[in-house]
Amino acid sequence: MTRPQRGRLVVAVVACLACAQARADDAVASALSTPVTAAWTGLPLRQAAARLGKVGDVAVVVDRRLDPGTLVSLEADGEPLADVLARVAKAARAEVVTYAGHVRIVPPGRGPVLAAAEARRLAELRSLTPRLRRTVTAVEPWAWAEGAVPQDLVALAANGIDLEGLDRLPHDHFPGAELPPLALASRLDLVLAHFDVRVAWMPLRANAADRPSFAIVDVGPGDDPPASPRPQARRPEPRRAPAAAAATYTLRVAAPLEDLLATLARRFSLVLDLDRDSLATLGVNPAEIVRLEVEDATRERLLDTILAPLGLAWRIGDGRLSVSAAPR
Repeated sequence: MTRPQRGRLVVAVVACLACAQARADDAVASALSTPVTAAWTGLPLRQAAARLGKVGDVAVVVDRRLDPGTLVSLEADGEPLADVLARVAKAARAEVVTYAGHVRIVPPGRGPVLAAAEARRLAELRSLTPRLRRTVTAVEPWAWAEGAVPQDLVALAANGIDLEGLDRLPHDHFPGAELPPLALASRLDLVLAHFDVRVAWMPLRANAADRPSFAIVDVGPGDDPPASPRPQARRPEPRRAPAAAAATYTLRVAAPLEDLLATLARRFSLVLDLDRDSLATLGVNPAEIVRLEVEDATRERLLDTILAPLGLAWRIGDGRLSVSAAPR
């Protein structure tokens, strides 16, 4: 998401972190303004976060202390990603924290503490030498397989630096992930925040191999925001919402056929026209219970999935969703 700045002049190198940070803030702000069009029923929190992250091309991380299987239902029609994330977090009894480069859904009450820790982190990064800034702002994509151990992830990601306190991380296994490009500092603290710790970006010393060393410290009362406030990221103009036909739908439902079709018709901004006589010729009762499980389906595929097994056909025109027996 951010790109490392390279310059021959010292002033350009000193400004590197500020430029990278501004780009990270702008990228996240732009992602949070992305319009979301979706209809989900009973989608697990982790899957909801992953799908919303793909919509905005931003990493959306669910804190390990939250139940990833919490079921989330929502309807969004062009709402900004920031608003949709807030609704998802509320449904999971959680809250949202915005970092430089990614977004976290965290347990209630942790938001202010983590936001203060992020402000302290950015202040520390600004105080690093130009050479260290180039190291910690180096941007790379990051992915790992199912069952990865967080201590191993941090150790492998800490390329070019040493970390003291890795043994403080408890043994755990993370679900697989594939994240957009992030700066080294963001990649490390993305994982560490799961355990209420972070890297204190103040070098302890350099070892014999001239590798700088940093300590892993607690996130807590010491992480008060610095005296100088962090500049607010510029909020870009919202992007144009995609056409309704481009929306996808995820449903897990057991409901009477007529009720389900009426709900979908309203969602599509249409009026339902159900040909009961033709349904009767097939022995289809409008009150028949339809059990449906479909993911990321277009409007057309969703209707086909519901109606084709019953021998029914659909047509959309003149603001109406017409359903009748399929022609023989």
